[in-house]
Amino acid sequence: MKINLYDIMSPAVAKRRLMTYASNSEFSDSVLSVAGKEMTVQAVMEDVQTDFQGESMVVRCREPFDIVLRSIDQDTLRVEADVSVTVDRSCSRCLETVVCNEDLHIERTINVAKKEAYIDDASETDEISYIEDCTLDVDMLILDELYTAIPMNILCKEDCKGICKVCGMNLNTGICECDQTVPNPRMAVFSDIFNQFKEV
Repeated sequence: MKINLYDIMSPAVAKRRLMTYASNSEFSDSVLSVAGKEMTVQAVMEDVQTDFQGESMVVRCREPFDIVLRSIDQDTLRVEADVSVTVDRSCSRCLETVVCNEDLHIERTINVAKKEAYIDDASETDEISYIEDCTLDVDMLILDELYTAIPMNILCKEDCKGICKVCGMNLNTGICECDQTVPNPRMAVFSDIFNQFKEV
């Protein structure tokens, strides 16, 4: 879902902004020129398939949620939201699907002109990808928050046995007949010599 930030400005300012944007003028006539204006938008999120550190996962929003938009000055916007999502991930050992519930609290102070979010205080900023041409991409905002909240790896259960390194069988569901012996690397030279004699 995308929110047009023109919606939180007065009609007169919106008209000026559209005119100046078309002529590539400065950002001073933007949507954010109505300082202190606040608006609540009910948002929804479609199922999103994304990649996290090489892991493919599916993110689903459990229910509609409210996003509060408040302009601070002509360049700065405050975004707040509470959203609950479910995430289909893969167990780091057996690769089976693990459904995780995440409750996210989003608080962002954004410089729309520079496409930066303030970190902790105004002295530090971080580049963002969820603002484009005065449009807020809600899905990207949620994903950006989610990536900072979830752990790198996840297990289907604490004592997950993983998969067989030889045949790939899920060892939580049964036992395969593969040789699970882990060779001692210090004995590798002797093993190579032994195998050479066997081939003769």
